[in-house]
Amino acid sequence: PRRHRVGEQLRAARIHPVRVEAHRIGATLVVLLVPYLIGQAVAFAVTARTFPPGVHLWAGYLLLGVFGILVAVALGWACGLLLGPVFAPLTAALGFLLLITLLPASGFSVVSGRPEVAVDPVVLSLALGLAVALLLTMVWLPAGTGPGRAPCRAVALVPAALGLAVLVGTTAMVTDREPPGDRALCVEGSTTICIWPEQEKYLPGMRVVLGRVDQLPAVFARPERINEYGLQQAVVVDEGNTEPVIGEGVHPYFSIMEGSPWSYAGDIGKAITSRTFGFLNYRACSWERTTDADVVRLSTLDKWLEAYLVGASTPDYQTNAPAALQEAWAKGRALAAESPQADQFRWAESEVKDLRGRYCQPQG
Repeated sequence: PRRHRVGEQLRAARIHPVRVEAHRIGATLVVLLVPYLIGQAVAFAVTARTFPPGVHLWAGYLLLGVFGILVAVALGWACGLLLGPVFAPLTAALGFLLLITLLPASGFSVVSGRPEVAVDPVVLSLALGLAVALLLTMVWLPAGTGPGRAPCRAVALVPAALGLAVLVGTTAMVTDREPPGDRALCVEGSTTICIWPEQEKYLPGMRVVLGRVDQLPAVFARPERINEYGLQQAVVVDEGNTEPVIGEGVHPYFSIMEGSPWSYAGDIGKAITSRTFGFLNYRACSWERTTDADVVRLSTLDKWLEAYLVGASTPDYQTNAPAALQEAWAKGRALAAESPQADQFRWAESEVKDLRGRYCQPQG
């Protein structure tokens, strides 16, 4: 009987249960939203000092966070109303965890906003409307409902809850953006490296990497252009292959992951080695015949180039690659860190010529 004491007191109060429930839900939302909004305001104030490109995207992610809080409150409140005190917290916590883990494609939970994607305002508006409708419906449910005694009016939750579930499960709140076209920021040299306008602060780093690319021996073939991921959406699809592959006219790409120079230097290095060794030219080269020893040599060269472009020898990432590859990678990074640049270039040029001569037909 004690478990229903709060409910009985609320029903006996002079204030209408609807107002009581509205105050309780409102207070919960204030407690959760105020710290979140203060943090967002501080982040905006720091960023808005210079108003960099893409600052307008912040509003979408702000509202996406608000939506997540509304859903969390709605789920927890519904469990508290319709379930017992033992099962309600566990059900609410596990239920929200499942929403985040089982629906990653919907963009329900976003850790960082990449420049090639943005929040879809139409989908988010519908989701926010359904979440608010769900909370407003709960206001009309009697407070303090005991386990197994859910009122008939709880059925009113079904339309909003079902609509929200269908929307989140079948649509994506974070969708691809249109490429910026001529607004892309590029640095030019022996190749052209282009990034999204929103990545403007990484432009100096791109210039440093391009300067190192320009110094590479002539034996390294540079792609005409290397784009940040998402700047070019055209792909070539092989017949009978459902996966898009890079083909003629499609530039190689790189990603800037959490600002790490290792992320984009590694991709840029792979674009150069791919062009140098003709990895995509199956008629001119026969890399399927590569021996284990030469695979190790290629791996050593690959990681040497990555470390050389970064200008450091200790990567900021870890892998679970086989021991043989790990050893080859460590050797390549050690060469970049310990040997004079002239010696590095002589070694790299010799490796490229020898490996390409083993597996590729002479050109010209």
